[in-house]
Amino acid sequence: MEPVRFSKDGKWYCPRCGALAQGQKCPQCQFFIYAGFIPRVIAGLTDGAICWGAAKLFLFLRCNSLHAFLMITVIGFIFYRLYHILFVALWGQTPGKMLARIQVVRLDGSSVGWTHAILRDSVETILAAVLYYFEINAALHIPATDFSAAALEQRETLIKALIPHVAVYLAAASHIYVYSEYVVMWMNQRKRAIHDYIGGTVVIHDPRHTILPWRRFFKA
Repeated sequence: MEPVRFSKDGKWYCPRCGALAQGQKCPQCQFFIYAGFIPRVIAGLTDGAICWGAAKLFLFLRCNSLHAFLMITVIGFIFYRLYHILFVALWGQTPGKMLARIQVVRLDGSSVGWTHAILRDSVETILAAVLYYFEINAALHIPATDFSAAALEQRETLIKALIPHVAVYLAAASHIYVYSEYVVMWMNQRKRAIHDYIGGTVVIHDPRHTILPWRRFFKA
């Protein structure tokens, strides 16, 4: 499948009807090439539901012991970062974007790689890394016997009591950053969010994509 390409003057061939277009939509079939608010919300809710389910599992597992807390916290950080980086680096799509039939590409329409995917997720990765550091550092200052002696529902409280208050502001900043993405999208014609500017990317519609893109590797 030939990817959608963008010329320097903004021209592209519509993936739906094949007509030459320029700007946001195809003049022949009225297809919008740039992914806007609704498909990104669909993608965000889908990815959020998957990560929420994983978070519930990690929270349950890591309270079994202090060793488990440290191990699962590290595993959780790696999982969330790989979720948003690996899928984009390999296919330009997280599972949510696959469902919404949208894809992250470079500004000329070519496939993104590891560099673009990492840059695109860099702000959230840095904020998450600091927050996870606070959690791990707090856990290291609690004797294993005290952690084991506490009731299961109190173990998270023991950790939180040792986390500096600045973590609250960092968590708030992380949420503000995520939601600000939708605001920035309204301010430019290509619907680029902040992380798109950082990563040198744009998100486009492409109805030709299968929901499970890895299946293409098993085709004859």
